[in-house]
Amino acid sequence: MLKSIHYQKTDPGLRWNKDSDIAIDSGRGLEADRALTPNVIKVDGGYRMYYHGLGPGSILGILSAFSADAAQWEFEPGIRLPAGGEWATQCIWSPDVIPLPDGGYRMYFEGKWQDADGSVRSAVVSAVSDDGLVWEQEPGARLGGENGSYGAPRCLYLDSGPGGRAPRYRLYASDFEAHQIVSAKSDDGLQFELEPGVCISREKKLESYEVYAPEVLRLATGGYRMYYAGWVPAPEVPAGSKFHGRIFSAFSEDGLQWLKDPDVCLDNGGPWDTVKASEPCIIDLADGRFRMFYEACDLEGRWRIASATSETALRPR
Repeated sequence: MLKSIHYQKTDPGLRWNKDSDIAIDSGRGLEADRALTPNVIKVDGGYRMYYHGLGPGSILGILSAFSADAAQWEFEPGIRLPAGGEWATQCIWSPDVIPLPDGGYRMYFEGKWQDADGSVRSAVVSAVSDDGLVWEQEPGARLGGENGSYGAPRCLYLDSGPGGRAPRYRLYASDFEAHQIVSAKSDDGLQFELEPGVCISREKKLESYEVYAPEVLRLATGGYRMYYAGWVPAPEVPAGSKFHGRIFSAFSEDGLQWLKDPDVCLDNGGPWDTVKASEPCIIDLADGRFRMFYEACDLEGRWRIASATSETALRPR
């Protein structure tokens, strides 16, 4: 079960076709204003998506939906986790849910909080759940807090520690102060230490403002595949976002040194994502293909969760 999170038998690759239907629409209920930052896991009978919803009265929190086929989604009533906890007084989003070795789940997510000078900063915080529906925030910050500003986490299991007693963890996150993607390591999933170096930095014109929101997959065939968002300022956009967003990709043999692919992996420009395609999440399908869920912003400033499907299942690298 632990391997099923951010782990794939083959590399999903670089060729994706946008799906014609919206996965999670906005304009109603708890996501009346916007639906953002998808994270999908396999559960009994299908898939559960966790995502950020902004609804009436500026409800800022994590919602969920269920699907038997990763195509048709049904909203699950209630708020999985509201904003307002430690290091998350302003907002919470970018959930990443993993199963725990002893049962239950942990959700890593980005919390926004206001420091003494009034500026809003981000920290990676966490919550735990027995059933994936009722969550309780854990004390402290996993990354950030008073030390830096980090968000959009993805947590992977690595090989077991000495003697095979317990799995180790690697957390990938966006470093908002340095505008880069970094990694941190932990023996218990709670206390993380930043690893030396930078995973992804701003090197391309189309990612000149931000590199953000890594989705990292450990591959059975060896190495790691990362999908991430690259943003560039877009002052001409009339509504919705001050930035254009696109999804890029990179490959690594060890999960630390990354080689970027030269082209955009998933471009903006469709009916749902005219302005921005960002925050990717990958799941494998029953037919051997893969589906990428991502947040999409159109010219009207409406935010939804869209998807794209890989053309074919790739052969092992």
